[in-house]
Amino acid sequence: MNLLEKRVQEIIEENGGMDFAKDVLQHGCQSGTVSELIYYKDTHKWYDEFYDEIEELREELENSLGEPLKVNGDLKNWYAWLGFEETTRKLYDF
Repeated sequence: MNLLEKRVQEIIEENGGMDFAKDVLQHGCQSGTVSELIYYKDTHKWYDEFYDEIEELREELENSLGEPLKVNGDLKNWYAWLGFEETTRKLYDF
């Protein structure tokens, strides 16, 4: 388990476990569900802290899709949310 996966799992468990994970997967980080990732200053910090893990996720997704991801909006914010949501999906595959 990498550092991103450990941190995401901690946040999910601190916020109710499976129900919280389902909310993240249904509504995404953009809904404000993840209080640690609401403000740009926080998402930018998250992106910088977990850059390597997020890049691994990006590469995996692009390889499975066969095309580059299309970033919508602020790059660091978008990838921070992607990192949290995809890690949640990996940890809590419903």
